[in-house]
Amino acid sequence: MKHGESTEERFEALLEDVRLPTGGVVYAELAGEVSPLLPLLTELPVGEGTSRDYQSFEFRECFAVLTLLGRRLALLDLTPTATMQIVLLALRAVERPDETFSRKFAQRAAEASMEGFVLGREERSAQTAEARAAKPLRPLRIGDAVFALIVSGVHEPTVLSECVDALGRAMLNADVEVAVVDLTQVGEPNRERATAMFAADEIAKMLGGVCVFAGIDARWRAAAAEARIPLDELQIAPNLGGAVAAAQAIAAGASVAAKPTWRALIDRLRG
Repeated sequence: MKHGESTEERFEALLEDVRLPTGGVVYAELAGEVSPLLPLLTELPVGEGTSRDYQSFEFRECFAVLTLLGRRLALLDLTPTATMQIVLLALRAVERPDETFSRKFAQRAAEASMEGFVLGREERSAQTAEARAAKPLRPLRIGDAVFALIVSGVHEPTVLSECVDALGRAMLNADVEVAVVDLTQVGEPNRERATAMFAADEIAKMLGGVCVFAGIDARWRAAAAEARIPLDELQIAPNLGGAVAAAQAIAAGASVAAKPTWRALIDRLRG
């Protein structure tokens, strides 16, 4: 280590020397991710002949941080190979010329980082799958006067809220006032998801129209009760087919006497 050079600076210099492929992640960001690990490494005994207890607090803390580092690198889309190289460079950054970490410790460090990497990769895969599942959740136009929102799977309330907002934008842009929202395939109803989905009724009413809901079972009724949403004030059909038929009948018989002012709704849907 150069005189006056910090371990973080040395680590970043090592990254520059080996030209580690990072998929676009800048070295300074990687150095920031590794920085909590470096002081822990400097406190550990080094050398093949040094007696150690990997169950002691200092080692367990270090392995825990290595696991967290592996998770973070997976979330940054680094490869397993790059992750292991980063761990080895971190060890080199704190080593002194006459003292190096044992092979056994280096192996344990790599294993800990890989445990975290697997967790991070699973988390990233789940995020990607959720984003992919949410992407096609767009309103479906049925005829000239009805839009339907048919959601499938388990989604965060924010995603569901975005889908309902998209329904409102589609209705507003097409001058359509009747909507169908199917909850049959939406997983894990709770208060927040109920609040997000049943907001479609408010949007339809602000447009001077109506929303017909399908798939409201006991779980959704319990979630609506927890969210203090009065279901007896909503238009509810027993199934999707019934909801579409009811919506088309409402659209066919509707006569719009006056349009409400839409400023608040436009601010929400177009803002």
